[in-house]
Amino acid sequence: MNSNKKTLFISSYAPPAIGGPQNLYTLLRDFPDTSYAILTSFYNIDNLSAQKGLWLPGRYFFYDNPKGTKEERQNSTENTYQKTNLLQKVKLAVKRISWLKAILGTPIIFLQTLMILRNGPKTAKGFGADNIVAVSDYGPAMIGGYLTHKKTGKPLILFMFDLYKGNYLPFPGGILANIFEPKIFNSAKKIIVTNEGTRDFYAKRYGKNIRDKIMVIHNSVFSDKYEARTTTKDKLQPPYSIVFTGRVYWPQIRSLKNVIEAVKTINLDIVFSIYSPNPKEYLAKIGITEEPKVKIDSAPPDKMPEIQGSADILLLPLSWHTKSQQIIDTATPGKLTDYLIAGKPMLIHAPPSTFLVKYAKENNFAAIVDTEDKNQLKETVKRLLTDSHWRETLVKNAKDTFYKNHSAKINMEKLEHVLKA
Repeated sequence: MNSNKKTLFISSYAPPAIGGPQNLYTLLRDFPDTSYAILTSFYNIDNLSAQKGLWLPGRYFFYDNPKGTKEERQNSTENTYQKTNLLQKVKLAVKRISWLKAILGTPIIFLQTLMILRNGPKTAKGFGADNIVAVSDYGPAMIGGYLTHKKTGKPLILFMFDLYKGNYLPFPGGILANIFEPKIFNSAKKIIVTNEGTRDFYAKRYGKNIRDKIMVIHNSVFSDKYEARTTTKDKLQPPYSIVFTGRVYWPQIRSLKNVIEAVKTINLDIVFSIYSPNPKEYLAKIGITEEPKVKIDSAPPDKMPEIQGSADILLLPLSWHTKSQQIIDTATPGKLTDYLIAGKPMLIHAPPSTFLVKYAKENNFAAIVDTEDKNQLKETVKRLLTDSHWRETLVKNAKDTFYKNHSAKINMEKLEHVLKA
């Protein structure tokens, strides 16, 4: 893969952070390491991700620790852990406690935006960037990337893994999103989104001029580790396993709890395993704890093909009655791509209004429970464990969907075309 232009990605969260940032890893891994750089947060990369996650070969710059290096973050010291842990605790407290949002939300967002504005133009100039790519977040990277574009005159490209305006953002992120999103979108040369639902949402919000800028690049993974172990025919034996992999936060919590309650009442030897980088203490605070039929663990990204490929059912949840229904309705979680190629049947528990449910129905790649009906969840789980023909059909359709829309090779070429234009 060859790119004649150099690109600076500005992102609050970046690989090796486990979860959504891994989509950037997939798209950029095979780019020449001199063709891109990432300006990101030193402290938003947690220690588990830093030590066990997948780092890109390109150059890293840290707006909140300009002297920090990739190697230093990989070899996390106790002091670094303490700083990271403290920052994460503050951010979690800001999200959960309303009066802290009012007191600390403003300085957190403005301070990080100012740090990006201070370091963005210098980094772009020093690196010789031809493009600026701002990656969607809770505000700093979007606004900081936009202001860096204004200050340097370099073309701005947006990579929207999630919605900006309309997201559930810490105060005053929502206010700033309402002010800045129209300006940012109008200034962008190109806007990349991860599904057609998001494209149509923005086309409805902003009209044809913005619609013409939008390009869909679906979330992608490298399929080789999955292909080496996938099979559509499997003989199931107890204990049966339902597996969820990924971060746990507000878009999934309610649905995860629904599944936990359903599993506890299924008269089968079955275990629901949650593999998440979130600390058990955090999960306990939101009401998710280990029980005889519920296990909580963590694992690095390179272990996910084995974990997902060993499951009997892969769970993909999105919640009802959240604080940002627009996010729920337009989301295609990154783990969907893993699940499509994992070779095991998928269970989607999400509202019928979501693009995820519509996408799954259109391509018939998952069992769907789109109501909060625990009895329907129980019956669907039982059928997935007993109806081998249905399992095989869902797995085949999932793999067909993966190769049609989510192949890393195809989507890397799409991104390269955007960056070279």
